[in-house]
Amino acid sequence: MSEHDRFGGPTPSGGMTESLNALIHPPAEGPAPVEDLASILLDPAQHFRLDLDQAPQAIATFRQAAHEMRDLKFEVGRLANVPAPGLDAVSINAAREIGQWAASEEPGSLRSALESGAIQLEKAADALERSLALYRNTDEVNAAHLSQPEL
Repeated sequence: MSEHDRFGGPTPSGGMTESLNALIHPPAEGPAPVEDLASILLDPAQHFRLDLDQAPQAIATFRQAAHEMRDLKFEVGRLANVPAPGLDAVSINAAREIGQWAASEEPGSLRSALESGAIQLEKAADALERSLALYRNTDEVNAAHLSQPEL
């Protein structure tokens, strides 16, 4: 059985979720929930582990997922024009409501949710970049300090 996305095209094997799960290991213990993905990555109590060699790939994966969410955001406009499956008032109203929910810029709409998700993924990528830069800077400072002869 072939898998298809919600617009009729084939879904790629391996999906973005699987790519992210392969790069980030979930927390071992569950502290209080946090508000967004960037908060999780910046909260040392979350106990996330990321292989430093894979950090650049994780950053690129987050950015690619954000880009794909924004691409989907423009595709949901097609839902605004979905024809009603029947000529009855319920079908006509359902098609109109689905279209409004999908294409609206209002909070809670599909378009708004996709944008919010893209923003959270970009924040996560930014947080990983800052953490990686801080780690590398600290490592370089320590290495330089250790290579200095003692007085």
